[in-house]
Amino acid sequence: MKRILILSGIVLLTNLLVGFIISGYAGLNLLFTCMAIVLNTLLLFATFIRPMKSTHRYSLGIVFFGIGGLEFLTGFFAPQTWHDNWWLVMTLVLTCVQVIMLVLNFTLAKES
Repeated sequence: MKRILILSGIVLLTNLLVGFIISGYAGLNLLFTCMAIVLNTLLLFATFIRPMKSTHRYSLGIVFFGIGGLEFLTGFFAPQTWHDNWWLVMTLVLTCVQVIMLVLNFTLAKES
């Protein structure tokens, strides 16, 4: 669990430094990519902190890591407005799907 937090902290710090150094990296895109890093770090952390079967834990970790990478990469190309922003809608839907998967695994772990 510590490794997840340390690695995510390094990625977040690097993202922030690159965002402040490169002038072509828009502020709103920096916010979007940082949000993707933080959200998926919290979901990965929640996956490994609660008891569940190890195969479910690792499978969810891989899925969450993949979705987080997708959100991070698409955050660079996201529209720079809050209105009619497809990236925010996509991120909200994917995060809801991730939370539903996590809750289902927690409830299944309690029942078995």
